[in-house]
Amino acid sequence: MDAHLKDPRQQSIYSVIHGGICPKLRKKSCETLTDLPFDGHAIGGSLGKNHDELESVLMNTVPYLPDEQPRHLLGLGDLRSIDMGVGHGMDTFDSAYPTRSARHGVLYRLDQEPVRIKSTKHAFVYEPIEKSCPCYTCQNYTQSYLHHLLKAHEPVYLYLSSIHNVAFMARYMARVRELILQDKI
Repeated sequence: MDAHLKDPRQQSIYSVIHGGICPKLRKKSCETLTDLPFDGHAIGGSLGKNHDELESVLMNTVPYLPDEQPRHLLGLGDLRSIDMGVGHGMDTFDSAYPTRSARHGVLYRLDQEPVRIKSTKHAFVYEPIEKSCPCYTCQNYTQSYLHHLLKAHEPVYLYLSSIHNVAFMARYMARVRELILQDKI
């Protein structure tokens, strides 16, 4: 903190709230770290083994964070966790989840079940992952071709599938922001 305050170079520094799934430890971490001149606060450490424990961590942490500073949820990027985090007032997220899912053949779509491209049923689907998606992958490649690339262990599959899932997340978060602006979340 001292080094940052001497020369912040227009960068922000966030605390990282820890305490596992223990409400008392989360509260103590918040009390200690919010007394310091951080620009925002991240909730990190062990966030639980399931969504119920994550919900408990958020319920026992967020109320102790200042409303006027940004809140970040570390390392969770699945849609249920994002929705839960937004509902509890989280502002930003970071995760390798979209690209990791893509590498394992799970390609996301708005308002539809994900495409599990490994499945043989996609070998003859001559449509993009998502017709309304503006990403490079959907504009240029079919599910059938992506299925072939994955099955053939072609490295370009990793690139193309990641492009789509990252573009999906950008569209998903744009929709979340719009719902927040409309006071629907």
